[in-house]
Amino acid sequence: MGNFAIPAVVAVFVGCGLAVLAFVPFVAISYRRRGQMTLWRTASWFAALIYAMSLWTYTLLPLPDPTDVTCAPMQLRPFQFVADIFDYDTSSLSALVSNPAVLQATLNVVLFMPLGWFLRQLAGRGLVVATISGALVSLLIELTQFTGVWGLYSCAYRVFDVDDLMLNTLGAVAGSLIALLVLPLADETLPSSADSRDPETPRPITATRRLIGVACDVLIVWLSSWAVLIIFSAVEMLAGQSPVDEPGFWVRVSAFALPFVAQLVSVLTTGVTLGERIVFITPAGHSLPRPASRLLRFIVGIGGYTVLFSLDLPIAGLLLSILVIVSFVMVFTTRNHRGLACAVAQMDIADARAGRTV
Repeated sequence: MGNFAIPAVVAVFVGCGLAVLAFVPFVAISYRRRGQMTLWRTASWFAALIYAMSLWTYTLLPLPDPTDVTCAPMQLRPFQFVADIFDYDTSSLSALVSNPAVLQATLNVVLFMPLGWFLRQLAGRGLVVATISGALVSLLIELTQFTGVWGLYSCAYRVFDVDDLMLNTLGAVAGSLIALLVLPLADETLPSSADSRDPETPRPITATRRLIGVACDVLIVWLSSWAVLIIFSAVEMLAGQSPVDEPGFWVRVSAFALPFVAQLVSVLTTGVTLGERIVFITPAGHSLPRPASRLLRFIVGIGGYTVLFSLDLPIAGLLLSILVIVSFVMVFTTRNHRGLACAVAQMDIADARAGRTV
């Protein structure tokens, strides 16, 4: 794999990992600030996360072997890149296009253009913030290179270049200006009327919204279990115990019990899972007695998923697969997209904001 491809692959994988970790908080913030999640903003935030990882990977990777590091000098002369351009052939347009110094300067500008774009699109910030942010982020990267990744190496393995600071800042400004021109045109083609409503305005229960709630539930269970395992491992290491490949029985029980009990309490007390509460879903009546309906909803829903997922048995894997497929299909085929668990529990669902809106 080439030196150009390595940073890209690392940025995508790390960015996707961080996106998984940030998904539940992102959904919660989106529903409380905007009343919903939109594909456009979700994709934009994901692209911004990948871009943030790319800034670091392209400016720091690949990390050299400490024994092979050659100390790089500092370049403190402003506009040195102009002189560097004329060190190469500039006799024609094709020569300029292939001029290494031109390519390097252009890359430094282009690399920071998304920063200005995202600051305007996602944060609503203009040229002043783009200029300051571009300068500060570029300075942080240059200092990281100058200090040998803050002491990881004995000296800088990449050049600290004042021209990079200027060109990176120019790129952030250019990205902000482009966003200023393009985003109003893009807004005219997007269904923004729903996105601009008051966050407390009730919205229909859609299949997408139900699946987002399910994804939040799955991540809450999975990440909570891993958090317990990591905490126990950290405590063992701090106590001087050697880490073991297989967690002990009580560690596994704790990793299972924390999300299981949390979801059980949520369903028995409110009628919905933690993920459904995040996306403002609430129960709206049931035919069975309330305790029986909620317990049945838990067993057929998130409770059953959690138990089957934790069992290391072939039959459990088969039953889990069937449950997942049936539940997915019934999100699209049941009334108000209530899904399998609510249908079995004879429970209806509604937007939780409906009762708060006058």
